[in-house]
Amino acid sequence: MKKNLFLPFGVIISLLMITLSGCGKKDKIKIGFLYNSEVTFRFFLEGNFFKEHAEALGAQVILDHANNNDALQYDKAIEMMDQDIDLLVLVAVNINTAENIVKEAKAQNIPVMAYNRLISNCDLDIYISGNNDQLGKDLIGYVIKQKPKGNYIILNGDRFDRNAVELMTSIDKTLKPHIESGNINVLYKTYIENWNPEHAAFELDQILSVYPQSVDAVISCFDGMSVSCVDVLKKYGLDGKVIVTGQDAQIESCRRIVEGTQHLTLYHPLKDIAYKAAEVAIDIVNGVKLEKKYNITYVNNGFEDVPTVQINSIPVTKENIDEVLIESGFYKREEIYQ
Repeated sequence: MKKNLFLPFGVIISLLMITLSGCGKKDKIKIGFLYNSEVTFRFFLEGNFFKEHAEALGAQVILDHANNNDALQYDKAIEMMDQDIDLLVLVAVNINTAENIVKEAKAQNIPVMAYNRLISNCDLDIYISGNNDQLGKDLIGYVIKQKPKGNYIILNGDRFDRNAVELMTSIDKTLKPHIESGNINVLYKTYIENWNPEHAAFELDQILSVYPQSVDAVISCFDGMSVSCVDVLKKYGLDGKVIVTGQDAQIESCRRIVEGTQHLTLYHPLKDIAYKAAEVAIDIVNGVKLEKKYNITYVNNGFEDVPTVQINSIPVTKENIDEVLIESGFYKREEIYQ
C-alpha cells in the first residue's frame, strides 16, 4: 500500500529558509589589498590600517605588495583572484598597464577599488583619493607666504601617475598670477620617474651646480624626494636657507621640519583614509548604493566617469606638527624629536 507523505507547513518554510540562506551574501567577505611597494611607507601603513578595520568589520583581508614591478603586480593580483576574493583594492605600480589587472578582475565579476592612483582606461567600481587640487594650493600658498618673490624649482612625481599630473595642474594654476606679476620665476620644473628620491637629488644637484645662489624654494611633491633634496642643499651650504616642501608626513621629513631644513609636508590622515576605504569596500560587496551613504564625486579615467571618494589632507609645519602628528597619535614625540 502506497502512503502519501506530508510535511507540516512550518517545516517546509524552515527548509526553504535554510536552502535560500546559501544564496545570499557570503558568511565572510574576502578582500585583496595589493599595493605598489613598501618603499612608499604610507601604503604599507594604509594597507595595515585597511586590514585592521576591515577585519574588525568581519571581513578577511589578503595583504601584499609588488616591489614596484607592474608585471609582478599582475601575477600577484591573479593569485589573489584565485583565492576567491570578493573585491580587489589596488595601488597601481603603473596606472596604464594596471588596466589589464582590472579587466581580468571584471572577467571574474570581482569589483575593483583604485586606491590613491586612478587606473586609466578601464571599468573601476570606486576610486579613493586625496584632493590634488587642494594639495597644489596648499603647497604654493605656503611657499608664497614664505618667499613671495624669487626663483622656484618644482620637482613633481611620475608623469604617468594621475596624482602628479593633477597636482602639477593645480601648482601651475596657483602660481600663474605670481609668475605674470613678475614676482616668481620658475627656474626649473620636471616630473620625477617613480617619485624616485635619487633622481630628484640628481636633478637638483644639476641645477645648483649652475645656479647655486639663485634658488629660493624647492617645491618637492613627495617627502622621500624632499629628504634627498635637503641632503643636496646641505652640500651647497643652503640647507635651512631654501624653502623645501613635501608630502606624506614621513618620519625623516618630520625630523627635518623640526630642525628647520624642511618646512612643510602635507599629511594625509592615513588611518582615516584606509578606514573609509575598508567601509566602502565592504559596502560594495554587500550591494550598498554608495551615493546614498558617501559624498561621491566623479573623475574620468579615459574610459568612464569613476565614482570617487576624496579625503582632504592637512598642511604640517614646525608650528603645528605636535598637534597634528603627535597629539593625534600618528607619531610618538621621541620619534620626531631626536
